[in-house]
Order: sequence, then C-alpha cells, then structure tokens
Amino acid sequence: MDAEPAKVKNIINMAFGFSAMTRVFEKGSTNNIVSRLTEILPQIASSKSKQAFNKCHHSFCQWFEGSIFTAKRKKKNGTIKPSGHASYGQGAKVLDVARKVYVYYCHLPDPKTSEQTIKWLNAAVDNKMMKHLKKMHDPEASSIHANSIEDVDKETYIKIQNLVRKEISSTFSGSILPVQWDDIMWRKLNGKDEIHSYH
Repeated sequence: MDAEPAKVKNIINMAFGFSAMTRVFEKGSTNNIVSRLTEILPQIASSKSKQAFNKCHHSFCQWFEGSIFTAKRKKKNGTIKPSGHASYGQGAKVLDVARKVYVYYCHLPDPKTSEQTIKWLNAAVDNKMMKHLKKMHDPEASSIHANSIEDVDKETYIKIQNLVRKEISSTFSGSILPVQWDDIMWRKLNGKDEIHSYH
C-alpha cells in the first residue's frame, strides 16, 4: 500500500474513534463502518454542489440504519437493552465527526476542495448539544421530542441542524460555521471553556 492511501485510512480510523461511538455498536461493526467511510468520504469531500453533498450524507445514514446494529447494554435499572438497528442520528453523528476530521482538520482531499466543501459541513451534535439546543426559545426546538441521538430520525436531524444555524446567527453573529460551533460547544458543555457572545 502506498503512503497516501495508508494515511487516509489512518485518518478515517482516527475519525471514527474520535466520534466516541465504537462502544455503542455490536462487536465487529467497526470494520464495516470504517470500510463504508473509506468509500464515501472522498465522494462527499469532492462534491461539486451542496445538493450532491447532502445526497451522499443521506445515503450513508440510510445505509447505517439498515446495516449497523447497536450493542446490548445494561440500563441504569439493571435490565438489559437488546441489540437493535442503529438510528439515523447515530449514523449522522459518526459521519459528521468523520467529515469534520477529514475535511476541516485534515483539509482532504486537498486544501482547495476542502475550502469549497467546509461550509456545507453540519455540526456533529451529541446528546449534550441536543439538550442545549432544545432549550432555545424557538418553535422548532419545542417540536423535538428525541432525548438522545439514538432517537433521532431524518426529520429531527434536519431540525437540529436548523437550530445550530439559528444559534450561530444569534450568539455568534453568523461569524462561524456549524463545524466550528460544535468544536466550541463541545468544550463549553464538557466544562473545558466558557462561551462568549460574538457580537
């Protein structure tokens, strides 16, 4: 294997690990997910339009729902939650983190292309971010009934991303991108930094 393909595979493996989702899925799922990411990330990152970009995203999330299963896990009350199909929201979280690492952090497939596609990246929203967004005084926020990304379907995912953009407009005066918002909010909601208004 040449150095460049090996580098890309390592980046994708690190990106999936960075999503902190590996333990959520059935044993053996990692290879399937990484293989699919290796196939689709270059297509997404080289998209010529936002429509094509979003189509690849939706295709991955649909594949994820039908092909990946969650691991059995012990609930707080001691009962076991059985394995089941992964959700659209879980697929989106995995892909949004991977796209962020691939395009935003690593500037792949090349700096010029990543500059074009970075503005189309969605925020990689986790449970804490979703809880934060649901507190917004906005009709869209009050219409979200999901309590975790495990409960998120396509329609809810779109609402969440709309709320991210609304908060960027109100709190950051539109000065940052969704992929930058999730960097900032992850640090704030995990006690790493304070949030500042960008007016």
